[in-house]
Amino acid sequence: MKRPDPAILRLIVFLGGLVALLALLIAFRKVFLPLLLGLLVAYLLDPAVTWFERHRRSRLFGVVVITAALALTLVMVAVFLIPALGHQLERLADRLPEYQRQMRSQLEPLFARVEARYPAEIENFQTRAVEGIRENFFKLAGSIGRAVKGVFTNLFGFVLALLNFVFVPVFAFYLLVDLPKLKQALLALVPIAYQEVVVARVSEVDRAISSFVRGQLVIALILAAINATGLMLLDVPFGLGIGLIAGLANMIPYMALVVGLAPALALAWAEHQEVIRLLGVVAVFGGAQALEGMFLSPRILGRSVNLHPVWVLLSIIAGGSFFGFVGMLAAVPVAASIQVFARHWLEIYRNSAVYKGAPSKVVPPDGTGDSVDLR
Repeated sequence: MKRPDPAILRLIVFLGGLVALLALLIAFRKVFLPLLLGLLVAYLLDPAVTWFERHRRSRLFGVVVITAALALTLVMVAVFLIPALGHQLERLADRLPEYQRQMRSQLEPLFARVEARYPAEIENFQTRAVEGIRENFFKLAGSIGRAVKGVFTNLFGFVLALLNFVFVPVFAFYLLVDLPKLKQALLALVPIAYQEVVVARVSEVDRAISSFVRGQLVIALILAAINATGLMLLDVPFGLGIGLIAGLANMIPYMALVVGLAPALALAWAEHQEVIRLLGVVAVFGGAQALEGMFLSPRILGRSVNLHPVWVLLSIIAGGSFFGFVGMLAAVPVAASIQVFARHWLEIYRNSAVYKGAPSKVVPPDGTGDSVDLR
């Protein structure tokens, strides 16, 4: 009996171990969530720490400096940004009754004309609505009761989630210090025969992910500052919060217009009732998107990133649908990995005989002589 090829056995064992590790992470994703978040933070901050190493400083020194800088940033956010957001939110809450009165005064004449034109249909709709509320009242009350009960039941879960949030920076600190050792340990698990190709492919994936994620984060922060400044200059209610949310949402393709432009237009109209103000809001978001497309993305992301926005959006939707929040976090790295490996597999396929086709040969009828290549 012929013994199986050792190279094939090594490949099977390696791939089996990789699949088992992924299955374990998926099965216990809630348990591993703080660790994964810490790993994400460490991965994002690794280039800054590496900069210190290149300038003859220890890695621990770089980690301490970066951690102190982040702590200072969080303190400044807590001292300056959060109170400003709270003040704008309080102002918005005070103005909501006035917005409701304005909306009612503008919509009541329209409803009156509709009711005068279609009295029977409106009466029928109101009757059905009342009956529907009566029929579903007890169901709604039961749902509210279950929700209230769930709040108290999940109190332990809330405390655990809070502890997980506290553990994230701790994990990030230690992972950032030992990230090179972790990389070497993972590489040591790969069979020696495949280490070179694995390093090459992982390096490509790393370049794609790092360029995209870090670049998108920088772009999102710049756009958040631009949107927030523009909306505050236009005196849009809660303009600071909407601008920051819209800028950060820009990391997900097309999401900034959904969570930023629509509420900004609605609040600008409710507050000022001026078309010129609406045009100003559109100009702020349009200018920010044009700046991103023509200047920020080419300069920051460069040509090394080939992740199409639609591919990114689909991966985030799929990751969130199947694996929840963890799936959304892993969506972009997985999408980048698939794209890198798919590109190489496609290159192998195009260089194969299956794609190019084997040469067609005709053998003389008498079986003598050389075959003739007809290709």
